[in-house]
Amino acid sequence: MKTVVSSILAAALLVGAAPAALGQDMANTEKLSLQPKRVKGLLLGYGYQLGEYSGQVKAMNSQTRALGMFSSDYAKTNFTITSPRLKAPMTVTCEGGQNRLGMGWIDFKRNDLAYVCNFVGGPSDASFALVLSDGKFLDKLYQPQRAAEIRYGGVTLRAKTRKMPGSMPLGGGATPSYVILKDDQEVGGMVRTPFKGTVYLPVQGSPDRDAAAAMALALFFFTDPGSQTR
Repeated sequence: MKTVVSSILAAALLVGAAPAALGQDMANTEKLSLQPKRVKGLLLGYGYQLGEYSGQVKAMNSQTRALGMFSSDYAKTNFTITSPRLKAPMTVTCEGGQNRLGMGWIDFKRNDLAYVCNFVGGPSDASFALVLSDGKFLDKLYQPQRAAEIRYGGVTLRAKTRKMPGSMPLGGGATPSYVILKDDQEVGGMVRTPFKGTVYLPVQGSPDRDAAAAMALALFFFTDPGSQTR
């Protein structure tokens, strides 16, 4: 019986993990590579290039575990964005986490994941937030479920976890791919692999491009401290 159940579960995982094809809306996006690179003299971080956007990144995360009863995860990231449409580099500071207090299978207290970003040197309304979200059973097995929103220069975009072409078959506890939406229209996406990322942005000249780029960068640099299983 275990063999039969395992076979059914394996088949279900493969079906559930199949990447969704790019929608018609995504046909109007530009596919770009996001790859970290070394910066001479920068010891505690790295640089990046994404189309006309570039900058530097510093990230840290911490974990606390106490006798199986308490767990706490925290992440903080600082990065800059330089682009032809910014007069000076914009600094983005993101931080947040999740913790749980319990004993065995009983959770006494759990704080849902919350991760927010503040922008200095960009649009006055710029803000970003990411939270834990719900999802279908097979989607949860593939990757932790997240939802995010960014407001940037009068543009509001949302992101949610979704299997994308090029993402790994199973997330292994990480969150490898997001789709970016404006209302119900898909305007971008991000796929994270172990060594680089693939980003889909609105085409050059789109009023949503800068907001989508800032969203994709915040998602890519996020070291997810949360887990659906805690």
